[in-house]
Amino acid sequence: MSRPPEDQTARLWLSWLLVAVMLGYGVTQTVITAAKLFTG
Repeated sequence: MSRPPEDQTARLWLSWLLVAVMLGYGVTQTVITAAKLFTG
């Protein structure tokens, strides 16, 4: 298996990081909304 270039690896990490941030943000918003519904 050939090793990918550095820029490609960095781009891959960046895309995964972006996905993780978006997922984390979505989960956070869902938890906040749920908390408001249950406590309100």
